[in-house]
Amino acid sequence: MLDDKITHHASKTTEQSCARRIVRVACALTLIGCLLPLFAFNTVLSVLLIRAPLKKQKWLDIGGGVVELYVWQAGVFKSSALVFNIMRDDIHFVGTPIIWGQTSVPNVRRFKSPCAKAGVFDSLQLHRLTGLVAGDIPSLLAAQNAQSVAKDFAMVLKILLCRCIYVDGGAKQANSSVFGIPFDNTMMDDAVNWVCAPHTKEHYCQVGYFLNANSINLAASNSELRETLSQSNKNFADGSGMRLASRHAGIDLADNINGTDMLPVLCSKALETGSSFFLLGAKEGVAEQAGKALEARFPGLDIRGTHHGYFKDDSEIIEKINNSGATILLVALGSPRQEMWLAQNKHRLDCRCALAVGGLFDFFSGSIPRAPLWMRELGLEWIWRLMQEPKAKFKRYVIGNPVFLFRVYVLKQSIRGL
Repeated sequence: MLDDKITHHASKTTEQSCARRIVRVACALTLIGCLLPLFAFNTVLSVLLIRAPLKKQKWLDIGGGVVELYVWQAGVFKSSALVFNIMRDDIHFVGTPIIWGQTSVPNVRRFKSPCAKAGVFDSLQLHRLTGLVAGDIPSLLAAQNAQSVAKDFAMVLKILLCRCIYVDGGAKQANSSVFGIPFDNTMMDDAVNWVCAPHTKEHYCQVGYFLNANSINLAASNSELRETLSQSNKNFADGSGMRLASRHAGIDLADNINGTDMLPVLCSKALETGSSFFLLGAKEGVAEQAGKALEARFPGLDIRGTHHGYFKDDSEIIEKINNSGATILLVALGSPRQEMWLAQNKHRLDCRCALAVGGLFDFFSGSIPRAPLWMRELGLEWIWRLMQEPKAKFKRYVIGNPVFLFRVYVLKQSIRGL
């Protein structure tokens, strides 16, 4: 019986491999047919220049394997010759990431990709384009390797779409600013390390905010909020709107640092560093539910206390936070209240770091489901939020997003000197 199951599984795997091979060849032939005029032009130009039309160029994949790809020696779109490598089954459309210059090498000793061969497209490309942080590299590639041909095709389309929308802005500066508000252009791990760091000044709370399209819109009409954001210890770029704005400001953003993606990474780091949390904000019971969910997901996580956001006496709440001994405070009071509250009270807080996290507790308590991964991969999580809370989020997204895009347009024109 067991032998029969093994034989059946092996037979099924072989059939799937053959089907993928047929699809790859069919797609490669279609591409060659579409690009035939370009290939003919490049070939003729190479002959006129007395060169061989094609040459091989060596690359490395993230597992350290050497990948030899064809390129045209003359003409345009020289890398299009790699379609011949796909025809020869040297590489796949979707596979192990090739280090093109932007791909990160995983921090895993003797990393071995689960994918059979290197690929022109991969999940790391997609996540890099939108700055999404949604899992470690081995897990992402394992999921990619297990997905169907249809999902491979969908991933390629998403990558091509994101390349059109989220083009690199230019310089990747650590300290940048958009609309006159500074932010820290950093990787998620570096942001989390800063939150968990043992800041040297005693009784001095470091404060961090997440800049997004909504906070930029609010700051444009609220000078006090603008000053508050400008004087924080750290601001992080959050969302596809900030990525678009940064692109037009000539800045190439690193990771999309939003609170919802940060919290799981932050909890893992807190377990390593012995950091503890206090959760403040949201409706009654939501912070408590979020705390319990996090403790269940991260056994040993130290959550010292929770409190809802409907309070009138700041002194009483601050005393509760300080008495808890928590080192990290998460404040979910909504913008601009949460930023203003932290700016006014940070000198009274004994925790090492405080973050203004918006609707974070709603997600982790289970009150509001998170957007599907495919929407986050395209930078469209705001649409999901609007669908979940149409009345509450109408002004923020339906009115706010066009206003923000207009600000981005004005920013672009001012940079161009128009």
